[in-house]
Amino acid sequence: MAEVPGEGESRQDGGGWRHPFLAFAARLRAFATRFELYDFGRWLFLASLVGVVAGLGAALLTWGIEGVVHVLHHWLVGFHPPGHGEISDTSWIEPRRPWVLLIIMPVAGLIVGWLVQRYAPEAEGHGTDAVIRAFHRERSLIRKRVGPLKLIASALTIGSGGSAGREGPVAQVGAGFASHLARVLGLTAHERRTLVVAGMAAGIGGMFRAPLGGALFAIDVLYSENDFESEALIPSLIAAIVAYVVNASLTGWGVIFRTNTTRFSHPVELLTFLVLGMVLALVGIAYVKTFYWMRDSFFGRMPGPVWIRPAVGGLLLAALAMFLPQVMGGGYGWLQLTLDGQLPLKLLLLLVPAKILATTFTISSGGSGGVFAPSLVIGGMTGAVFADVAQRVVPSAAPETSACVLVGMGAFFAGVANVPIASLILVAEMSGSYKLLVPMMLVGSVTFLLTRGVSIYDQQVPGRVDSPAHLGEFEVDILERMQVREVLDPEMEILTVDPSTPFPKVLELIAETDQTYFPLLDGEGRLVGMFSTDDVRRVLTTPEVWSLLVAGDLGVPVDALGYLLPDDDLHTAIRRFTAHRADALPVVQSRPPAPLIGMLTHHRVLQAYDEALHRAAAERDEE
Repeated sequence: MAEVPGEGESRQDGGGWRHPFLAFAARLRAFATRFELYDFGRWLFLASLVGVVAGLGAALLTWGIEGVVHVLHHWLVGFHPPGHGEISDTSWIEPRRPWVLLIIMPVAGLIVGWLVQRYAPEAEGHGTDAVIRAFHRERSLIRKRVGPLKLIASALTIGSGGSAGREGPVAQVGAGFASHLARVLGLTAHERRTLVVAGMAAGIGGMFRAPLGGALFAIDVLYSENDFESEALIPSLIAAIVAYVVNASLTGWGVIFRTNTTRFSHPVELLTFLVLGMVLALVGIAYVKTFYWMRDSFFGRMPGPVWIRPAVGGLLLAALAMFLPQVMGGGYGWLQLTLDGQLPLKLLLLLVPAKILATTFTISSGGSGGVFAPSLVIGGMTGAVFADVAQRVVPSAAPETSACVLVGMGAFFAGVANVPIASLILVAEMSGSYKLLVPMMLVGSVTFLLTRGVSIYDQQVPGRVDSPAHLGEFEVDILERMQVREVLDPEMEILTVDPSTPFPKVLELIAETDQTYFPLLDGEGRLVGMFSTDDVRRVLTTPEVWSLLVAGDLGVPVDALGYLLPDDDLHTAIRRFTAHRADALPVVQSRPPAPLIGMLTHHRVLQAYDEALHRAAAERDEE
């Protein structure tokens, strides 16, 4: 009969007994083998260090902008914008000497242009795009001088009245420090990329007191399609939390926006919100098109040295600001007034296009600052205009103004930046409320879908497979060294079909084979099209048209057909499979119509890729 262990004893695996402390030690060792404690501690330390620097950078930029505003606007112009220092302070004083803007803004632009072009050209424009470019195309290498110079240039640009945000500069500061730290510590390229993303997250999350939104933004904004840099999420969360704590400890813990919006509880309003999403998409497309047209076709073709362009942009903005001072700066104070319903409709109608122009003048010309803050202002004011119109047209289904403003802020940026999830969380954290998450999700999805192919961040790539940073991970170099002719199976039997074959005969042919793709060859054996069994299934439910159909009516004609040449590499083949959503592609001698050589399947490419990987591994083992 087995003995019952006494009090204070513990059973061993072998049936003996040992002290509880020894059992606890054994469990601790088991935990340590299950989790990489060293790796966890290292990333905790590195991400925290990046978060501290980004948080300090956010505080320094805030103080720097306040100092420049105090000197240039308070003393010289006699202008006190709302929300300076604390966003909740919405009192303001109109410019007493607006003509002074025509002097200080071009001079500030001249100084910024000279500094940036002389010491770090990558610091011009909105810093987030520069980090995205560094991640994808520059191996996440950012020069250490970029961060300090970006802070100085952005403080001058925004403090003098430039329509730009603070998030881009601080994101570049955090990412720049992360890149330098990775080089000093000798981290791998993969680890450096991860740390740079965490630095960007720290800058966004710390500056806007939105750590979760900042982390999601950093891993999402790199790609224009539904892809994420998922392995950087945990370091980004840690860095963003630390940056938030550091910056809030120095500049205040309050949320960015004060709002009394009620919780969403009227489903009929979703129809109105749906229309708001369409309106925001149109404004977003106009915003991005204007921004890049001015950059490439106006400022980009301007004669003279590059460093004078921010001065020209400053002069154009000053001329606009003499009549509409609300377009200057980040605009959060004016956005708070919009949330409070204190700006009239006529002014808001002017401010939406004026803010687009002001942001374009400031950043497209080469000024230093982010696009996040102006985008929120444009989206929020568009929402306010829409709310006013909706309350006049359909008062029973019209949401309150503050709801449309908040939803407009998040959904507009979701569309123009291709960050449908991160922007919603950012705005919810900045306003301290998740009450409108449902309509924000709906409107953000609509705006995101309607603005596909348009982005304020032109350095984004569709997905990880399209990023040069991940080429090594996907072994594209191996695929590029292999040609289609090397892997094409010459023994593969291919059933081809004449384009004039009646549809009933086509049914008989495909019933006798397991083939799923059928090339269409003319009388001279040239490829003129191709159809699949899926194309046949689409017409099986309409037997009344079978007698009218021939094989040439099915599938894809030659002018839209995806095909491969014998000299194409397998990387090209993979991209063609993806682009045409096909599992097999015809191989021809030249551009169709041309003689058919064979069919290459997606499975055969993957098989050849796997064989090449095994050969490479065997060669490394022999060395």
